Amino acid sequence: MKFENEMRLKEKTVGIFGLLSVLNLVIALLIFGYLNKEFSFVNDFVSKLGAKGEPNALWFNLIGFVTVGILLSVFGLTYGKLLNDKLLSILLSLFGLGFAFTAIPIDMQLSNAPVSKAHVVAICLGLAFWFFGLSRLGYNQQLKRKIRNRANLTAGILVISMLGFVFGFWSMPVTHRLVFGIVFGWTALTSIELIMKGNKSKSYETNNHTTRPITSKSTRTPHCFSQNMGLI
Repeated sequence: MKFENEMRLKEKTVGIFGLLSVLNLVIALLIFGYLNKEFSFVNDFVSKLGAKGEPNALWFNLIGFVTVGILLSVFGLTYGKLLNDKLLSILLSLFGLGFAFTAIPIDMQLSNAPVSKAHVVAICLGLAFWFFGLSRLGYNQQLKRKIRNRANLTAGILVISMLGFVFGFWSMPVTHRLVFGIVFGWTALTSIELIMKGNKSKSYETNNHTTRPITSKSTRTPHCFSQNMGLI
């Protein structure tokens, strides 16, 4: 019972970390995007909100990138531990750290500037670690089929979104939106599932405890007879 309680707590806690990362990014994007009159939710990169010279860039980088990245890293680390997969923990936690380092402000005017290159490298490395983490999930036969199928489907959609840009079906900003949606969509779905699973286990345990029959002392079977009948 104690082990089940700990597992339920871990599942819910891991899910909360993941969901907080998603909500934090969405709220930061909406608030700072609205405050920046030059920002277009359709045509501009999210990185523009934290770019050099943009209003409130420092705050967006701290809230929208650093904080979200730390939450993602903790989520990835604990999710891997929950699944008893050390490699998955490392890969997903490194993805979170990579996302946090995108707080290095890009220079929208000078793409070859050192800070711009560092920003792009952080994005690419973070996505690479996340993609490898999905691959790890998808090919781990010890995991439930639902988890593996979701990981494989997500990875496939990610590849399609990038191929769409390569073949000219949509622009880079659109690809940027798709990648963000895919990454944080998977995080949100996985986190909500973990939270619901934790709540469901807690609800089941509560109902089971309240409906458990109570045996009075006067009607309880004597210890010596219960042993002979195999009840203990």
